[in-house]
Amino acid sequence: MPSSELLRVRDLVPDFLAGLDACAGTPAVTWPPRWRTRYLGRHEDVRRALDRDGEWPGTEDLAGVLLALRDRADDLVARADAVRALLPDGVAAVCDALGWADRAEPVECVLLVGLHRANGWADTLDGRYALFLAVEELGPPGDDRLLVLHEGAHVVHDRLAAIRDWPEHGVANTLFVEGLATRVSAELDPGRPAEDHLWFGRTGYRPWRDECRRRWPEILDRVHADLAATDEARHAAYFRMRDAGDLPKRCGYLVGLALVGRLRERHPLAELARWPLPRVRAELGRALAGLPAPD
Repeated sequence: MPSSELLRVRDLVPDFLAGLDACAGTPAVTWPPRWRTRYLGRHEDVRRALDRDGEWPGTEDLAGVLLALRDRADDLVARADAVRALLPDGVAAVCDALGWADRAEPVECVLLVGLHRANGWADTLDGRYALFLAVEELGPPGDDRLLVLHEGAHVVHDRLAAIRDWPEHGVANTLFVEGLATRVSAELDPGRPAEDHLWFGRTGYRPWRDECRRRWPEILDRVHADLAATDEARHAAYFRMRDAGDLPKRCGYLVGLALVGRLRERHPLAELARWPLPRVRAELGRALAGLPAPD
């Protein structure tokens, strides 16, 4: 599998498919426990990362999901092959942009079948962030490269500033972390519209952007009041599709990109990625004053 001195890839897709093969000819009711044993049971560290609350995969019809994925075996392998080919150059570009070159701690990427949880995310694995890519949710190579750049930026940012230890629901640090990752992908793939970097090609971007621009002063006032907040409810108002209250959903991503853009005028990405949390909070507080709405 593709690897480099700055990248280590773990491909769990073959074990997933082997787990499904072990279910062949057995009653569907036995599939979930067999799958867990033959697939996740062989990767206990990944299982712990995915199932911290004991609720993963979060579907009542796990056997039905597994049956549908079994019929996609060739497609899953092809998607894994395609994204593995994107990883070395994508991760190397992020490492270069953020000034990370410690080959003793390479970026770890886990390819897996995530049962429709998400297409990719950064999360703690063995004490530091790793990049998780769920092949059943991946799309065209261009979109997948943006995903690698964005989520890879989170992983490298963690190497530089231990962002895994920052408050899970901190408004200031999430504005900064997401703004920085979006800025990294935009600088490394500049030929794409902003909606690709912010919404990954999902529909509805322009009406959302227009509403955010129309309500920009109100949003900034709310962000300023909540900048030090670390509770889930106020965090959700800026970063969740649900529980956003009366604000445009996920408006924090647009604010974060605008904030990092302003900071980027005076600081290189590699410097921003090394800021400790107290400085992040202080700099964001100053940058909010008169922040223009992005185009």
